[in-house]
Amino acid sequence: MKYKHVFFIWLLADAFLAAGLVCFGIYEMLTGGGPSSDDVGIFFLAAGIGIGCSLPSLLVMLLFHLVYSKNAKHPEGNTMPYVALIVCINMLYLLIGQYGYGMTREFNVFYVASTLAGLLAFYLVDRKIKKKAAAVAEQNDPL
Repeated sequence: MKYKHVFFIWLLADAFLAAGLVCFGIYEMLTGGGPSSDDVGIFFLAAGIGIGCSLPSLLVMLLFHLVYSKNAKHPEGNTMPYVALIVCINMLYLLIGQYGYGMTREFNVFYVASTLAGLLAFYLVDRKIKKKAAAVAEQNDPL
């Protein structure tokens, strides 16, 4: 795994969360009597907060990749540390939201959604890496 893959996992997970937010926002606008001028502002506020709050997770993932890729004996084949990292980062966000800000139900839904988005993004990127590696191995195979 390379740094660009770690960044793409973060970006894809944020894109999944943003798509979910947009779908939920459209649902709320349609069931709430139509769009208002406040709805557009809330979308931009949520997007800004989402990116700002997820930047620390990107930094943690990049630092973990730096340390793990230098110290592991076979970092390219072992994906479980990255899965554990995604779950731990989201669990930390859950604890901060619940105990730091007193959010319970809302943050539980966000925790589940962000964990699923991160794991789905990791699965898609890992599958892309394995597919590319198999194509290169097949191309280099002399038989």
